[in-house]
Amino acid sequence: MNREEAVKIVMSMLEKNVEDLKMSEDKMGKTLVDLGVDSLDVMLVIMDVGEAAGVTISDDEAEGLDTPEKIVEFILK
Repeated sequence: MNREEAVKIVMSMLEKNVEDLKMSEDKMGKTLVDLGVDSLDVMLVIMDVGEAAGVTISDDEAEGLDTPEKIVEFILK
C-alpha cells in the first residue's frame, strides 16, 4: 500500500463515521478532537481503518493515533 491509498482509506473512514465531516489534505495534521471526532467515533474509525488496510491496531496503539496523519503513518509501517 502506498501513502496515497492510505490517506484515501483514513479520510473515507473519518467521513463515514463522523457526521458532516469533510476531509481534505490540509486537515491531516489536526487532532481528531479538533475535527469533531468523539471517543466512540475514534474507536469506530480505528477499527474500520484497520479492517480496510488489513492491519491490526490494538487499543494501546490506538491511543497514540490522535491525528489522521498518525493513523496513515501507522498503517504504512
